[in-house]
Amino acid sequence: MFRRLLALLLATVMTANATLAFAAEPPTPAPGVLATAPGAVEISRNSAENPMVEIARSVFYGALAGLVVGGAIELAAADASGQPIRWGIVAGTGVGLVAGVYFVTSRPQPSAMIELHDGKLSPSPTALGAIEPVQGGARARLIGVRF
Repeated sequence: MFRRLLALLLATVMTANATLAFAAEPPTPAPGVLATAPGAVEISRNSAENPMVEIARSVFYGALAGLVVGGAIELAAADASGQPIRWGIVAGTGVGLVAGVYFVTSRPQPSAMIELHDGKLSPSPTALGAIEPVQGGARARLIGVRF
């Protein structure tokens, strides 16, 4: 019986406290217009913008992985020649270079419905690829410029 009365008292105090807290808050204003421009710029890329940075990062991480694997092989080997570490770094650097070049060359290229090329507007060969379905509608890249 005592537990029920204590729980009821605690619930009453918490409800009164929440009511006072909500009454003291000022009303939130209506959301305003944040920008007057009708469009926005959206860049969604999961890697570095500069391709050389992406390749250099892949080479560095490949060499680091080769060092770790070569060091593990060196620790497991009976002789301490240093050859597994050396070849692990060489192999890791090569694999990192190949992976970095692959990641950079397989990036999706932006496309538009109309392209400005050599001062002339022309329809893009991938015009239908410029239309992306999004929640509540579609997004289209209308004009693209290549340099």
